[in-house]
Amino acid sequence: MAPSPPKVEELSEVCRDIQIEYSNHMLKLGGLLFRLIWEALGLKPNHLGDMECDKGLTFVGHCNPACPQPDLTMGATKHTNDGFLTVLLQDDIGGLQILHQNQWVDVPPTPGALVINIGDLLQASLVLHVILIMEIRLVN
Repeated sequence: MAPSPPKVEELSEVCRDIQIEYSNHMLKLGGLLFRLIWEALGLKPNHLGDMECDKGLTFVGHCNPACPQPDLTMGATKHTNDGFLTVLLQDDIGGLQILHQNQWVDVPPTPGALVINIGDLLQASLVLHVILIMEIRLVN
């Protein structure tokens, strides 16, 4: 949806208005999360915003109805989130798992809750800043 959103007429008429409104709210939430994360780390809160990292948004909607035989499902493969942040709106069906000590663990769903996953790009940015801070402190 951003920074180059599709033409309005390319969006499904059934959900067009809510998709645009939701996307605008998600962009604001992403900007706020970036500022809070950076500030919590003692860094300049607008660092990512100044680089316009808070301008991108990919809107993906998955509707996965409950499976009558969940033990036969495979689910998604093990993966990381390649962007900065992933915001997941939970429902009552669940299905989210995390890998903990080489075991897949179900994350109990909380309907209406937002799960915020830090993606690969944000992790790389954080590591780079920690390295730079360490080098600056070593020199001084």
